[in-house]
Amino acid sequence: MFRSRLRLRRLTDMTSPQRQWPTRVALGLLILVALVAAAAAVADQVNLRLQLAACRSPDARVRLKAFERLARERDARAGRAIAEALDRETDRAVLGMAGYAAMRIGDTALLGALQRVANQEPDDPVRAQFIIHTAQLSRRDARLIPWLEAGLNAAQEPWRQVGSAAGLLHVGEPRGGPALMAIARQADQTIRAFALDELRWQVESMTEAVGWPIHWPNAGSGPDADFWASLETFWSRHGTARLLDDVLTRLYDRDARLYELKRLIHARDKVAKWFE
Repeated sequence: MFRSRLRLRRLTDMTSPQRQWPTRVALGLLILVALVAAAAAVADQVNLRLQLAACRSPDARVRLKAFERLARERDARAGRAIAEALDRETDRAVLGMAGYAAMRIGDTALLGALQRVANQEPDDPVRAQFIIHTAQLSRRDARLIPWLEAGLNAAQEPWRQVGSAAGLLHVGEPRGGPALMAIARQADQTIRAFALDELRWQVESMTEAVGWPIHWPNAGSGPDADFWASLETFWSRHGTARLLDDVLTRLYDRDARLYELKRLIHARDKVAKWFE
């Protein structure tokens, strides 16, 4: 009789409200998490559909902002909308942003479309950017080198030339460096600035990697003779395919460790300013 009462008391204790509340709380939290996840998924789909609809808007400004956001978010699901824009877009600014978005999302299926647009006139900054984006998206595909060399020799198409010179660097071909230097020293002011920006984007990282002191000119001011002498000396000594490849890997490869290293270097540089 005593054992039966004891067993009944234990059963009562197990089913009492005090014993059940942790289970109920855990179940409630699971339901809440599921609802939040479902809401986030729905919101994501709604946002994606709105962005894709904006890419097809009759207003060029709306399309431009839509592709700008897709490039910033690197949403690979936008590949089809980007492909449509590369095929049909007539506004050069919007077309250029669509090309940038194609490179940013990293969809190599868009490589042929980028190269096709890059081969078309007019010969303008958008064309140069398309050549560069094609090289970037190719992930250092050496099969692009003959195409880029042909563009470099297109004397009557200066924007194709500067884009091709930069493109050679982006596929890991060191010959792009001297070619960009020559363009930056001889071309008209707009192309000269474009070439200098492309040089700085990659070559500055190379000079930092080997500890080569060089002072890049401020925006709006042209390089002086000392700058060119230093840059040419650096390239003759260190402008190798190996160093260029290492820098490209650090700039473009999405390695979590490299990303964290960049973040730490950026934080270090910000803190270092406080002690100057």
